[in-house]
This record gives sequence, structure tokens and C-alpha cells, in this order.
Amino acid sequence: EAEKARDLSMARYHHYEVASAAFQIGIVLASATIITGMIALAWVAGLLAVTGLAFTAIGLFAPHAVHLM
Repeated sequence: EAEKARDLSMARYHHYEVASAAFQIGIVLASATIITGMIALAWVAGLLAVTGLAFTAIGLFAPHAVHLM
């Protein structure tokens, strides 16, 4: 029982780490959009935000659906 809980927690952790990285890169690109005025960076930042939300949802609802490690 404890091993199942550990495996579930680790699977969630890995998905949340990927989501966190996507959010952080998206924030940097959104900041770069303001500085450079390149709208393409805003679109990429938005896509990364959606990716971050998707990995957060996967980690919350189906952590074993996508195997990262």
C-alpha cells in the first residue's frame, strides 16, 4: 500500500515539474514579448501555458497516463 502511494506521488511530482517548467519558460517568453514587441513570442508563451495546464491536469487526474521516467 505504501509503495502504491509512493509511486502515485512520484508520478504526480514528475508531471508537476514539467508543468512548472512550461509555466516558467512561458513567463520568460511573455516578458520578452513586452521588450521586443514580437507577437510570435506571445503565441509560444500561450501554448506553453496550455501545455502547463495540461500537464497539471494529467498529474492531478491521471498521473500514470503519460510515462515521463
